[in-house]
Amino acid sequence: MDDHNHCCGHQHRRDFLRTLAVAAGGSIVAAGAAGEAQAKAKPQAPAAPRPGLRIDTHAHLWPVDYLDYLEKHGAPGVAIARNIRATDSEQDLQARFAMMDAAGVAKQVLSASPQILQTPDAAACATGARMINDTYADLVRRHPDRFLAYGAVPLPHVAEAIAEARRCIEQLGFAGIALTTLIANRTIADPAYLPFYAELDRLGAILYIHPTGCGTLSPMVNDFRLEWVVGAPFEDSLATLQLLKADIPHKFPNIRFHIAHLGGVVAFLMQRIEDNYTGWKAFPRSPTAELAKMWFDTANFHGPALRCIAETFGTERLMLGSDFPYFQDELYTRIVTYVEKSGLPDATAEAILSGNAHRLYGKG
Repeated sequence: MDDHNHCCGHQHRRDFLRTLAVAAGGSIVAAGAAGEAQAKAKPQAPAAPRPGLRIDTHAHLWPVDYLDYLEKHGAPGVAIARNIRATDSEQDLQARFAMMDAAGVAKQVLSASPQILQTPDAAACATGARMINDTYADLVRRHPDRFLAYGAVPLPHVAEAIAEARRCIEQLGFAGIALTTLIANRTIADPAYLPFYAELDRLGAILYIHPTGCGTLSPMVNDFRLEWVVGAPFEDSLATLQLLKADIPHKFPNIRFHIAHLGGVVAFLMQRIEDNYTGWKAFPRSPTAELAKMWFDTANFHGPALRCIAETFGTERLMLGSDFPYFQDELYTRIVTYVEKSGLPDATAEAILSGNAHRLYGKG
């Protein structure tokens, strides 16, 4: 993990968030308290969302005690997740709900990535994953109209990750599993993880891929503090192409892949990528065909980029995403308005904001 610690310099993004918090200013109008269902002894699978309700498929939440645990056990880059209204405190939850209401968002799909422990200590990693998953399960039980969840798993420890994935899907009723683009500085396409993918395939799970913030371990990114400016979408792109190189989506067809940030730059570069298949067999099968089966969230906020991926892969698997808490208040509302103003037909925009995610999560 030494390289990971070295490359994950988050001061720049933290400075931005501090500025954003000051600019937001004022008090958040707390959402009216809704009656909450009592927690059940045995967690139930999340109810399929009702048509028309907008679902933010890319959101994060980290309790303070969980972040403390990560730091205690040597996780890098934890500071970026602190003091940004992203905990499970009642104050932070009400602020979150108010922003969701202002944007017309009914539910968020929570994920802990990239704040997941990935050290050689298998027991510590497994404990951390269970800690955040239990928190998410409690939040989903208490706020079933507000939250779905992607579970965390203790990779690179495969046996422990398989066990926790089963618990998340079969017992906790989670929507799917979240992975980072790098796992302890190893590609997610590493052959050592094939048994884990086989289990997700058996479960018919959704697999959410999210960046680590390590700038692809490249000095061209990290020496210029571009980890989050461009490093994150580059990670999305590279990890997705690595999966295709290893033929993992084809080998495990029951996994439904959800890629963050419009998949990075893959749509923009699609002809170049496909040419490397048709001309030089750089991939085992057509990347365009494989990518057209994946799902992508819209946490990008640039209308031309949204139109690019829509024209490249179609719109049936594009879903609303915010990257909350890194975009709040007016910028949270923008996650919806940018889709509405993108120039796509109204019906298509509404499908991206609502219907497509209903189809994905209604299966699980």
